[in-house]
Amino acid sequence: MHIATLIGRDGVLHEQALGLVRDPDHAFPVLTAKFKLSWRCNLRCAMCNLWRYARKGRGVPGLDPEQVCRAISDLHDQGLKKVHFSGGEVLLYPAFQDVVAHARSLGLQVNLTTNGTLINKDTARFFVDQRVHTVTVSLDGPDSQTHDKIRGVKGAFKSAMKGIALVRGRRTKKGRGPKLAVNTVVTRNTMDLLDEMVPLLLAHGIDAWRILPIDTEIADLRPTREQWENLLKRVPAWGPLVARLPLDWSSKRSGERAETGKYAGVFYGNRVCYAPWFNVFVDADGKIYPCCMGKGQMTPYANLFHHTMSQALISSGRKEIAYSMAAGHPYPICDCCDDFLEENQAFHTLIHPEE
Repeated sequence: MHIATLIGRDGVLHEQALGLVRDPDHAFPVLTAKFKLSWRCNLRCAMCNLWRYARKGRGVPGLDPEQVCRAISDLHDQGLKKVHFSGGEVLLYPAFQDVVAHARSLGLQVNLTTNGTLINKDTARFFVDQRVHTVTVSLDGPDSQTHDKIRGVKGAFKSAMKGIALVRGRRTKKGRGPKLAVNTVVTRNTMDLLDEMVPLLLAHGIDAWRILPIDTEIADLRPTREQWENLLKRVPAWGPLVARLPLDWSSKRSGERAETGKYAGVFYGNRVCYAPWFNVFVDADGKIYPCCMGKGQMTPYANLFHHTMSQALISSGRKEIAYSMAAGHPYPICDCCDDFLEENQAFHTLIHPEE
């Protein structure tokens, strides 16, 4: 489900979106939600701190499943269309199947992200039987040497590929099933290996590939400006496999800013981020934000352990963030965001067709 398509074909949503320009309090439904169900993970990725949170005892076993289901129901009553589950490793969450089944019972599109290593025959069958829309597996290199080094556990690549094969096999047998997608986090050392990923993904039936820039303060890990500019030239040859570009390319300065970790480029220089209206993100500690970039960088709306989702959506915290965005004052972390660029461009085009 693409936000731009949804707004374009739904006249009510179209009018509601136009109203946001005049009044940030104008009614607009939360269309998409993401829940990090737990910090727990069975891998030790070099670029990720989530597994370290779990080691310190944070967020174990994670969100309360009854609160998650209640929050999803609240959001559904207000117009939610899609929910995304992740972690940590989402398959380590004890009530994973329960929350997915609840979301599907409401007719919601369900997507999830997993490292793929824990997918077995029963999991693959569950994905198909519940009509999960997209299963995204994290794969950071074309071979075990590259992937396992980044993921910190020997055998991670082999297990992930086996998981992909199980889901693919089940959907082939049933004649339906989830789309298979891959997320690849790119670093300075792995950027030049992306060409080798393409035949691997095509051979294993991957429907969509999302290239994600590494989120790190370590400058030597971030790809260089030249690498980003070279990537832009290579992407067209990979065809529709690439789901979206990983950063803003609207300016000659985009590559330079990407090298410093500012993946949004100059996008928010004259554009508003509409995530506070159409999206909500809940981390494994229960804190509610407009998006995953807000974690630790913005004041949370509320905490799911102490408030309902409905209460969070009318909180002063949410209003403060929405008012700031509407007035053209994004947060510093917004410069580093590689998410929602397409969605926000769709809103911008709709609201400012003259530009």
